[in-house]
Order: sequence, then structure tokens, then C-alpha cells
Amino acid sequence: MDLGCGLGFLSCVCAKFYRRARITGIDTFEHASLKGSSLEKANENARILGLSDRVHFERGDILASDYADRGFDLFVSNLVFHNLGRRRFGAYDRLLSWMSPNSRALVGDSFRERKRDLKHLSSIFRIEKEIEPEGISWAPYKILVLSKA
Repeated sequence: MDLGCGLGFLSCVCAKFYRRARITGIDTFEHASLKGSSLEKANENARILGLSDRVHFERGDILASDYADRGFDLFVSNLVFHNLGRRRFGAYDRLLSWMSPNSRALVGDSFRERKRDLKHLSSIFRIEKEIEPEGISWAPYKILVLSKA
């Protein structure tokens, strides 16, 4: 199984859960919320956790990089798309191109324009499940399970 994930922590959690998966952590390492992070630190953390044989990190940008040839079996993202503003719609489209035919995407995010996002997402994906975690009252946070339509 090939897994595409967000930054370090999430990638390592996925590695612990999917014990036979190869995980590629993809991030720009440039957003203000990632102060002090780096590609080198992420790879070093995977090594310290004993996961470097299955987890590696790459500098990439969902709006500029092309991972269509990878065909990820599962893509996991948490609190990424809302940072892109209106560009998130193009990012959703690119995510679709990175997925293999029977893959899934788990997207956890703050969907501030819920109707607009769901309309676009449902036009390109099949929304298999919407999860509203309990105890999160600070934002319109949801986890969506998506597959190719």
C-alpha cells in the first residue's frame, strides 16, 4: 500500500496504523504554522521512531507538484486545504489525479464554506462518509472519506 500524507506527525501515526505501508510525507515546509520544521527534521524524526525504512518525506506542493504517476492507495490530509483559500478547489482536483482507481482520501479540515466545498468535492469524488468529531467546537471541522467517482 502506498500512502500519501501530510507532515511528519500524521505520517508517523499512519505508519503505526498501517504497518506494511510505504508512506510519503509531502509538505512545502514553508507555511507560517510550520515554524522550525524542515525536511531534514521530519526524516530524522522518522529515523528516531524506527520508521525510516517505510516513511520518507519530500518537499512538495499540492498546487505545483505532480504525483499522478504514484497512484497513492490512501491519501491522508489534516488541516491543509483551508490554508489555500480559493486555490483549494484546484488542489482538490489535483488530489483526484494522484489517486489510483480504488483508493480513498481522508481529508480532515475546517470547511468554512461547507456548502461550496461539498458541492465541488461531490462533483469530482464520491463522498463516502462525513464525520463530525465530538468535542471540536472551535471550527467547522469535518473528516471526509472520499473515493474516485
